[in-house]
Parts: sequence; structure tokens; C-alpha cells
Amino acid sequence: MNEFKLGNLAVPYSLKRSSSATRLHIELTMDGMRITAPADAEEASIQDALYRKRRWIVENHADLREKYDRMHTIARFRTGAKVPYWGRLARLTTVQGQDVAVKYQNGFHVSLPPQATAQLHDDTVESALQDWMRARLADEAKRSARRYAQRLETQVSALRVMRLKSRWGSCGQGGVVTLDWHLVFGPKRVLEYVVAHELSHLVERNHDEAFWRTVRRIFGDYEQEHQWLTKNEHLLGYRRIPVSYDERLRERDSAGFADAAAQTFEMCD
Repeated sequence: MNEFKLGNLAVPYSLKRSSSATRLHIELTMDGMRITAPADAEEASIQDALYRKRRWIVENHADLREKYDRMHTIARFRTGAKVPYWGRLARLTTVQGQDVAVKYQNGFHVSLPPQATAQLHDDTVESALQDWMRARLADEAKRSARRYAQRLETQVSALRVMRLKSRWGSCGQGGVVTLDWHLVFGPKRVLEYVVAHELSHLVERNHDEAFWRTVRRIFGDYEQEHQWLTKNEHLLGYRRIPVSYDERLRERDSAGFADAAAQTFEMCD
């Protein structure tokens, strides 16, 4: 991993060289800084370019670091943990069962067979929850896509849910809409806005006045949802805190016993 150093500040970054790149491209996210450079760019020229953008890097790095520190954290995927879902924090309950299964009723309920270790227990629960939430996001997005496509008198050829690196959604000219599955952590209204936004590209490719009029026509006033996405990237996900798994934790959690009570807590306004 490379580093850009400025005084006491050191910003790690990944560097990708591309034969199609004609200039340096810098992208800052909560995951770090990514740089795409021309294939023949020298290291000295890259550092010079970063130095020229130092104020922008310092200001945005500080803002993203603050958001990263405010991101919801989960240490253990066991009964009592809070998991973000549709703009709220839902209580997790885990119980012993024959198969891995997830249901939602005033909180998440995950059943699973006894696991060999506490870490395997947590990994299994997390994986099951993510698969379940991806499916719920796809269901909600398909309903929204059908509604907005009808208003636009057009069709969506396919809808995909996956992890996107630098955007919340995209729309190809062939009518393929792709959404970042992390939208399931935000309010449903935000997901609906993203779907309306991407479907509007089926009739207006550019972000000009005609495009935004189209978004407003099929979605309504979108400013609140647009601003929510701009300011609340840190709420679209969680950060798993590394923990030390010892024998006591293994014995307790691999048994899979849990308290059946569950409650949902507000995560955002």
C-alpha cells in the first residue's frame, strides 16, 4: 500500500495504472484513497499531482474519517447485537436450529446449527443476514422499478444487486439497472429515489434539466433523499470490530441459545 504524506498526515492509497487513462484520477471514500494513473506515469509526477491537490485531500480525508468513526459497529453477531436495516437498528436474536434460516419480526431472528467455534457462529450469521437483505433489497427494487417504468412508458430488461465501488446505482443503455446492495441499510424512500433516478436515464442520459424534471415527474420532490445520500454514506453499512475469540466465548455461543425478545431502534431521522 502506498502513502501520501503531508506533515503528520499519512493517507494510504491504492494505485492502478491504466493504458486508457490520460490523466491522474483521485477518488476518496471511507475505504481509502484510490488513484488511477496513466500506464507510463512516473512516481514523482504522481506525488506532485497529489501535492497540488493536498488541500482537497486533507479536507475530504478528515470528513470521511469522521464519518468512518461514526459508522455503526458490530463486535459479535449474537443475541443483542444491533444490525442496520431500512434506516433503523434492528435487534438480533440467534437460536439453535437444524438449518440456517433468517426471518424478520420486530427484529432479526437467525436460527443455525451448533457451530464449532464462536467465530464460525458469527461468520455464519453475518453471511445469512447479508444474503437475506440482498434478496429483500432486490424485491423492493423490482417493485419500484415496475412502478416507475410504467410511468415512463419504458421497460427494465434486468435488475442486478451487487457491491458497487463508487456509486449507488447505474443504468446501461440496454435497460439493465444495477444497484448497490448497501442501500438496504438506508430508508426505503432513498432506495426508491435511486431506482427512479436510474430509470430516468432510460429516457434522459445526461444530468441536465430535462433529466431532473423526469425524476421529479415519476418520483416527486427528490431533494431530501438526494441530500440524505450525499451526507449519510456512513449509515449505509456497518463496521465489524475485530474481537478475540476465546474458549469461554466458543462454549457459550456455539450452543446457540438466545433470548427471544426483540426490539427495533431508530437509526436516523
